[in-house]
Amino acid sequence: MIERLRCLRDGYSDEIPEEILHGQGRFKVRRNWWHGLIGYLERGLEYGDIPKEFGEEIEAFVERYTSEEFHRQPLTTSDDISRANSLLDKILDGTE
Repeated sequence: MIERLRCLRDGYSDEIPEEILHGQGRFKVRRNWWHGLIGYLERGLEYGDIPKEFGEEIEAFVERYTSEEFHRQPLTTSDDISRANSLLDKILDGTE
């Protein structure tokens, strides 16, 4: 699970392309990246791969990025990507 989170952090670009992507490229702006991240965060907590100390922060993150507000947002922003990277950094630093 931790390796999968590392791959999501390091294996996808933070770049925000000028054109909307439709199933192409390894970019964090893609909605599928967000669905994968949320799924791994939830399962990581549930199975104990992610320490419980991150529980509240992960729950708040999941609530924000599964909200109608986020889904109505036309595009993923650099702030969204920064928040995801920051959370991943904390988790990965805390599990090494």
